[in-house]
Amino acid sequence: MRANRLVVELFSLAILSGCLVACSKPTKKVNMQTLQAMKLNKENKANLFEDDDYDAMIDEKKGIKIDLSDISNVKGKNVSVSGNVLTISYGGTYILTGRLEEGQIIVNAKNSDKVRIVLNGVNLSSSTNTPIFIKNSKKTIITLASESENVLALKGSIDETEDNKNSVIFSKSDLSFNGTGVLNLSSLYGRGIISQDKIVFVDGKYAIDTATDSVNSNSSVAIAGGKYKIKAGKKGNGLKVSHNTDKDKGCVYISSGKFDISAGEDGIKSNSSVTIASGELDIKSGEDGIESKRIDIKGGNTQVVSKSDGIKAKSKKGANADLYIKISGGKVNILADKNGLDSEGDIFIAGGETFVEGSQNSKSLAMGYDGTASITGGKFIATGNDLMVKSFGELSTQGSVLMSFSKETKEELKVLDKMRKVLAKYKPKRAYKNVIVSVNDMKLGQTYKLMAGSEVLNITLDKINYGSAKLVEK
Repeated sequence: MRANRLVVELFSLAILSGCLVACSKPTKKVNMQTLQAMKLNKENKANLFEDDDYDAMIDEKKGIKIDLSDISNVKGKNVSVSGNVLTISYGGTYILTGRLEEGQIIVNAKNSDKVRIVLNGVNLSSSTNTPIFIKNSKKTIITLASESENVLALKGSIDETEDNKNSVIFSKSDLSFNGTGVLNLSSLYGRGIISQDKIVFVDGKYAIDTATDSVNSNSSVAIAGGKYKIKAGKKGNGLKVSHNTDKDKGCVYISSGKFDISAGEDGIKSNSSVTIASGELDIKSGEDGIESKRIDIKGGNTQVVSKSDGIKAKSKKGANADLYIKISGGKVNILADKNGLDSEGDIFIAGGETFVEGSQNSKSLAMGYDGTASITGGKFIATGNDLMVKSFGELSTQGSVLMSFSKETKEELKVLDKMRKVLAKYKPKRAYKNVIVSVNDMKLGQTYKLMAGSEVLNITLDKINYGSAKLVEK
């Protein structure tokens, strides 16, 4: 009863599309002609996406229709049934509907076969097996049919084997998701979507609630659109990539999409690189918000609240020149209980708007690095304590100011030019004493005012990286 109750709670979330999905809700009948209207704009980023990733159009005449509610009567040369287990053995399109408890779908096709599974009002659960197991294929595409609501649930804890990774979906080959429907996926004791190869999402609406990792690939996770509500448990990561043979390969790439990620460990983690080209990301993490060797944020809106470091460039080998955090566009907000930006290598700020609030802990920094830090463009404001401070270095081409207040304050910070035009402002959520400020309009030789409540700092920017000075009462 406890498992059923938790699954119902997941499905009842007003997720993403505003839909309410309940485990007990009857399967919605969708006119198959609506599937033909599913078409997405194609794009190809970083060679991680292929044309068929975007192909959500279904040829219903060629597709094999399977009603899971009547699995005992399923027949066909490309499928076989044993009890509640449906095995797909050839490439092609399989359109699934209906409800099946304690069931499993296995894809065991040829190495050259591409398999498309269309979920069109499916409710599939098991407490003893991975609900969808892709044992062999060149590639499997899971399409969420237009206007459909789908449920996949692993209700028990399974001992891991070569063919079972205690997950809702486990794939040994490339795995792709498209379509505009809804997928609610839950794993009370294990993981969500696991692949030993690539995972690609291009569209759809997802609510993923897992005890451990929600999405985990041994190669790459690439996302080009869709809406995601991801909840990973105390020992789980939201999106994770760990390459199984080459520690310098494997990436997370996000070109678009809307994300609400809550994770007991890291929100997004990759052993090689994380790239955010665009999208809306709201990350809450028990450990680091985003962690990888190389982190590039080029656009979008990224919000991070973390119990450890906000954004961290890290390697198991320690500090080296190949580690960096680079922000060149978009908007980034960080609220961290430890370091805000933390790199075992370098930090580059080249554009966008970045707001960082580090911890008040004496051992933490708003911005920490082992290599160098430079700013060449954009708007940057960081607040933190006054015991450990680092600012930008000599490689910078845009002016920056490090200022120290006489006492902690939570007042709104403003940067004004000599004409009292506000160049930047920020209202921190936490009290702070030190501030690092840099904006595009700050020029060498010009005078500025930095204001926090009644306190004002008058500055003549006589060098690129202006040091802290005493505040003068207004």
